[in-house]
Amino acid sequence: MITANEIARHVHRKRAAAVLGKRAEYQWLVDRAEILDELGRIDTDYALLVAAKRLCELKPPTTEAIEIIRRHKEFNRLADEIIHAVNDYTRRHPGTSRVDILRALEAAGSLLAGVDGENKPGIHQYLFKAGKTVATVPVVAPRVQT
Repeated sequence: MITANEIARHVHRKRAAAVLGKRAEYQWLVDRAEILDELGRIDTDYALLVAAKRLCELKPPTTEAIEIIRRHKEFNRLADEIIHAVNDYTRRHPGTSRVDILRALEAAGSLLAGVDGENKPGIHQYLFKAGKTVATVPVVAPRVQT
């Protein structure tokens, strides 16, 4: 008897395979069903493709790949909540400029980085190339209203 979990895994795997298509750059993922299962759980096609591309560059073992994908999803959920909080704030304070928002976010980031006395990489570190200072992973979340 097929369980609901098995059906869900199959659906996620098929979705990931459909989004990736037969492009050569994603060939490494073709026979990795467990990784495809997890990729298929990513909300948007664009975010799925970005994560898949990075996994194909890294070629991590399956358990590590699944952890990378889960951390990527956690990072996006956190970013989404932050953006919702900013949107709520700008609804209450409609005169807030985009520059003010960006400065406040930068200040908050600096404060958070210094909480334990050292700067540690975020949970999304695995999706960035070593030494790169500009984020290459999009945060899939609503836009900030101005």
